[in-house]
Amino acid sequence: MSEHQELKDYLDLNFSQEDEPLKWIREHSAEHGLPNINISPYMGRFLYLMAKIHQPKKILEIGTLGGYSTVWLAKAVPEAKMISLEINPHYVKLARKHLEKYSLSHRVEIREGHGVDLLSQIAQKQEGPFDLFFLDADKENNILYLDWAIHLSRPGSLILIDNVIPKGPKGGIPGNKEAVSIYAFNDYLTKQPAIEVAAITTLNRHGLDGMAIALRKDT
Repeated sequence: MSEHQELKDYLDLNFSQEDEPLKWIREHSAEHGLPNINISPYMGRFLYLMAKIHQPKKILEIGTLGGYSTVWLAKAVPEAKMISLEINPHYVKLARKHLEKYSLSHRVEIREGHGVDLLSQIAQKQEGPFDLFFLDADKENNILYLDWAIHLSRPGSLILIDNVIPKGPKGGIPGNKEAVSIYAFNDYLTKQPAIEVAAITTLNRHGLDGMAIALRKDT
């Protein structure tokens, strides 16, 4: 076992307080072929506490996968309404099943389609503003997702963005488009006048990772 994996397992064990249904969601997702890219249990607890402290009435998540982070956020604030966006039909079907197991289908809506298209529809329907956002989808479109999150937010809204530590040098590695996208996004994120932003360092199965925390300013 690597040093990173040992430390991650330690953090998951001591700081996640993951219940059996959430553990089942992770395991059931893996059994049905979903990639092992959901947030770690201890970062799930972090999302849960951020939502519990912020007490949002409306939550918007971009990137559902199997619904693991979705459930952490939704169960933090039982009164909140939540929309989660996912492009993959297989992931959508499985995530909806997971929400049913947690009895959350009545207040969490998973919408299938390309994130940018769905965000445009949300704006047209005037379904915002949202009080909390979690961005955890394809990194190539993160700049667009951030712009939409700012557009659909209000002063005081919280925007959380996962995976802000790129894997590779800033000059780029041939074929490593994700790292290039993350560097470009971080440069864009830190120059946004509408938000204040900080980042925390985390661990995943590959080593160091990070999550950005942005607060919409009262502009």
